[in-house]
Amino acid sequence: MYLERLRGTGFRNLEPFDLALSPRIVLVRGKNGQGKTNLLEALYLCATGRSFRFAMPKDMLAHGGTSAHLEAAFVRRSVRHAVEISLGPRQRQLRVDERPLRRLATLVQLVNVVSFFPDDLRIVKGSPEERRRFLDRLVANQQPAFIDTSLAYLKALRSRNALLRQAIAPEAALLDSFDEALVRYGTLIHTARVEVLAALAPLAAALFADMMPGLMLSASLDSGIPAHDTGPFAERFAAARGRARRADRARGVTSVGPHRADLDLALAGHEARSFASQGQQRTLVLALKLAELHRVRELYDGSPILLLDDVSSELDGERSRLLFDAIRGMEGQVWVSTTGAVALPVGDDAQVLEIDAGRIA
Repeated sequence: MYLERLRGTGFRNLEPFDLALSPRIVLVRGKNGQGKTNLLEALYLCATGRSFRFAMPKDMLAHGGTSAHLEAAFVRRSVRHAVEISLGPRQRQLRVDERPLRRLATLVQLVNVVSFFPDDLRIVKGSPEERRRFLDRLVANQQPAFIDTSLAYLKALRSRNALLRQAIAPEAALLDSFDEALVRYGTLIHTARVEVLAALAPLAAALFADMMPGLMLSASLDSGIPAHDTGPFAERFAAARGRARRADRARGVTSVGPHRADLDLALAGHEARSFASQGQQRTLVLALKLAELHRVRELYDGSPILLLDDVSSELDGERSRLLFDAIRGMEGQVWVSTTGAVALPVGDDAQVLEIDAGRIA
């Protein structure tokens, strides 16, 4: 699949643009701060309905602007799909094939994107929240219904936390109803994470071993509830919720559940965030992203759109070579942003988009 055309007005620092695009390699080139990442964000927003920066609609408007509009034409198995996004200070409206989009999962079923951003290289040593986001992007790409489940869980979680913070003791029956929702949706979230990780981890381990022979990568899920409990996840989660209720009331937050989960990464049995060298960390993340790419290709019987945002500045020569070797084996569209300071092996047939102060040429 590929993005055939992308139009935009009022989006961040980008001047109005209308781009007819190559189905293979698109090289986005410009100095730092000119808008390269903003263009990739516009594409990602059209493909997923969300910003990879987790930005609010107002944050994506041009300075002093009150609205932005994006239009994208994606081609999947020779069928063209039109996506439109309108942004205001407090709103985001999406249309797919001229119909209002009700569920983001519907969009993910039509358009598949695998992204690799410099921030991804920090997940090993980053916070549990960063690793959860990384894992959940993998899950949503492979199980689109996960998006709806996550939104339902988040709604119940916010409502429960608001109830816990009330000055008066919350009504037990109301608290019970939120607990039931958390267990119901939380079990679905946990199950999806386990399934995706079970399929992805062996592939990532094999790719890592190819790049760093002699070191074994393992990836497992810390569920976010006490490990000493046994039995089905729903029962363990419900029991943990009950035990934590008094402490949650004192703190005003929900202390256990999938929203506290973490992705445990280890090399040769040692915790990667504590023991891995910088080169090993970057190879680990590269293995995870390449595993995701292979997995999405298998699931959807075709290559997704691949976005690489200035990763050559973060990867050393050997890891950059491994990445682009993998890209050459793809059939889908690849977007690569770069400052141009380092020569990239993308081929002479790549379409080049130059960006200078938000102007794309």
